[in-house]
Amino acid sequence: MNGPVFYHETQGFSPAVVAVMLAAVALLAALLMLRLTTTVTGDSVSVRYGFLYETRIPLSQIALAEAVEYAPLREYGGWGIRGSRRRRALNARGNRGVLLTRIDGSTLLVGSQRPRELLEALSRVGIATQDRLPIVVKNF
Repeated sequence: MNGPVFYHETQGFSPAVVAVMLAAVALLAALLMLRLTTTVTGDSVSVRYGFLYETRIPLSQIALAEAVEYAPLREYGGWGIRGSRRRRALNARGNRGVLLTRIDGSTLLVGSQRPRELLEALSRVGIATQDRLPIVVKNF
């Protein structure tokens, strides 16, 4: 530059603002990628909620499985991993699932978009089941 500079300005985001924005985007991406995966095998039921939660319940510990419709906000405070050790719910979306009652009386509600299929699989491996879902009659 030739001559004196009477004004010069450089603008940009502060590093703290950029860090917060990147963290928010990363958190949102992680939440969007969370999946609730339920697997029934010949000896257990495994439920995994993304990288946050995983449990395996031996079939010998399950007293009853019930297909249910419930109110996520009112009964459990929303979706996700909810409840306590004795009464837990894992649900990614919707208001249907299978309520597993263990022989010690504790319960685990596993959210499912296909609760009757999950109930059928549990019945096939010897778990006592009960379908408490409303019957939907479609008029053609």
